[in-house]
Amino acid sequence: MHAVAPVGLLALAMGACSSQPAASAVPQRSCGLTVWYRPTSPASVVQVIGSWDGWSQPGTTMGAAQDGWRAARFDQLAPGPAEYVIVDDGDTLLDPNVGTTAFHQGEEVTWVQIPDCSVPAVQVDAVSAGASGAASIDASFLASEFGTALDPSRTTLTSVHGATPTSVESSGDPSTGKIHVDLAGLPAGKATLSMTACDAAGRITPPTMVTVWSEPQPWDWRDAVVYEVMVDRYRARDGSALAPPASMGGRAGGQVAGVTHAVESGELQALGVNTLWLTPLYANPDGQWQGLDGHEYTSYHGYWPAESRALESAMTSEGDLDALLAAAHARGMRVLYDVVPHHVHTQHPYWQQHAHDGWFQQVDGQCVCGVGSCSWAEDETSCWFTTYLPSLDWTDDSVASTVTSDVLWWLDRFDGDGVRIDAVPMMPRAAIRRIAWAARAEYDNPSRRTLMLGENYTGQSDWASLKYFLGPTGLDSEFHFPLMWALRGALAQNDETMVDVDATIRTGEETWSGSGAVMGLILDNHDTSRFVTLAAGQDDGQTWTPAPQPTDPAVYGRTQMALAMLYTLPGAPVLYYGDEVALAGKSDPDSRRVMPDESALGALQTATRDLVRTLGKARACSDALRRGTYRMLHVDAEHLVYARETPGGQVAVVDVQRATTAPLSASLPGIPAGSWVDVLSGRTLSLSPELTTLASDPFSVSLYVPAHSPCAP
Repeated sequence: MHAVAPVGLLALAMGACSSQPAASAVPQRSCGLTVWYRPTSPASVVQVIGSWDGWSQPGTTMGAAQDGWRAARFDQLAPGPAEYVIVDDGDTLLDPNVGTTAFHQGEEVTWVQIPDCSVPAVQVDAVSAGASGAASIDASFLASEFGTALDPSRTTLTSVHGATPTSVESSGDPSTGKIHVDLAGLPAGKATLSMTACDAAGRITPPTMVTVWSEPQPWDWRDAVVYEVMVDRYRARDGSALAPPASMGGRAGGQVAGVTHAVESGELQALGVNTLWLTPLYANPDGQWQGLDGHEYTSYHGYWPAESRALESAMTSEGDLDALLAAAHARGMRVLYDVVPHHVHTQHPYWQQHAHDGWFQQVDGQCVCGVGSCSWAEDETSCWFTTYLPSLDWTDDSVASTVTSDVLWWLDRFDGDGVRIDAVPMMPRAAIRRIAWAARAEYDNPSRRTLMLGENYTGQSDWASLKYFLGPTGLDSEFHFPLMWALRGALAQNDETMVDVDATIRTGEETWSGSGAVMGLILDNHDTSRFVTLAAGQDDGQTWTPAPQPTDPAVYGRTQMALAMLYTLPGAPVLYYGDEVALAGKSDPDSRRVMPDESALGALQTATRDLVRTLGKARACSDALRRGTYRMLHVDAEHLVYARETPGGQVAVVDVQRATTAPLSASLPGIPAGSWVDVLSGRTLSLSPELTTLASDPFSVSLYVPAHSPCAP
């Protein structure tokens, strides 16, 4: 386990290990390495060549196994990282059964971690908890290479972060290695515990992290509503509004403690928000630095790491961040840290110590992305953002291991529930998968998934790039940029139709089908113009000249329509702070203006927030809106009607209408006939599979649930 500064450290069970007689025939750790491979030709000669013997050739020939498979077993490997390739009749291949890779002499190779089988281990099999304060943990003890059985009286739990149970009862079966722990007295929220066990010879397992959430129903990342907080621009320490910075590139003075006020007041939960995404909290350099646009910028945004394991004192202390995590977790909210594994600032010790050691893509910063002959298309994985942000070279083993450990430090020390990874396509996929593997190996079990959310900034049709990084060994989520562009085109700019929106939704669902991905649904972010400003046609011109806050009700109608789609489509809605009040802004830096004071909001802005609150309540209530599949019922240039449906029969129907004023008559195949209620207006309507007339206003959304549904107003 990584070094953790324990919060409320408390040993909850049963003493230290002692030497006792051994038992026989007990479950053991899987030691060494077995490589499996199925060649296309049964006549193929296949070898494994690996790092354990200095990449000696021709390597180890794989022997025949069942059903055309080949296998090679390596029993005497030292604990720690190992790398290898498979050579099939002269063709060098990665192991298709292993997702993690590294680089050897510039070529990608398979990477695995060999366990230390001189000690036993604990594997968490299940965690069960509800809202009553009771919970249980089921785990398996895996014996060391010596085969010594579990000592059932010596299982220990230690509180690391969050809630602490008032009582613990554990039992274990030496013959099966099964461990069962009952907890009681847990308050609502998250408890992070560390479990160890002991064999009868006194060998102690490495600590295994166990997360217990006391909440009404098991969490699924499809339930998430994410709120991006740019900390410096959000709230002052006491929760009050900030004054705009003297320069748009300067610091406004926002602090993490201000976010805590918003959590404790309930204002974020009222929007349906249950996940916070905090922009980077790394220590960043002081002073001003010239951007590529010639303007001076400070590091208020946090994306210029000057230290990888230290907090930016202008935004938070350790105590303030601990307090935010405690407040959020006690209310069932998850917290994502924004991590920057792609680059550092030139003031970072890594640059100071390793500029010429192979740690960086260049040593002179001559290739700046998009400047001169250094193009995004050709040089994306090697260029620098600017001359003071050198890009790390993930083909170097030291970079891969060090930066991965840096990411885990944030999850360890500050009890995070996942990360948002910056600049994903600028790094090899090996980087993303190494981080994901390390986090999952450290924290995950069948009851908990650490979210890996990636920023892969794409156009509207770059489906292959998004798909490339997703999957069980990669990212759980990426921002759905194609849908963002489609919604902006159809609803803000009127240069696309609802047919285009539906096509984008369905293409996305097909593209990542089977990956388990929960995509992040966005209208804008800190790098784009705000949706409402685009809808008002005011996003052009100098971005250092602020856009006005629109006053046209039709512009807010378009924005509200887009927000409603965000909350009712498959995926996790992501609100960029201020979206809920249709905050204006051109692209960076105007899109990063301070969160306005309540007194500064106009009626159309508060009406937008009221709609978001209604949508958040409906989404929290409806399994169909959170976890249901998407089925298009009707689409034309001006209308999109779709159903969200669960296997258990829950259904919600969404009717989206653009500028036309004519009612829509359409068949709704598969929709149960009966009385339905529009959650947003309270209007009752009879729906049926046959021809149904849907009366809507221009630029509006209706969200229908059965009249008998608990989600009906």
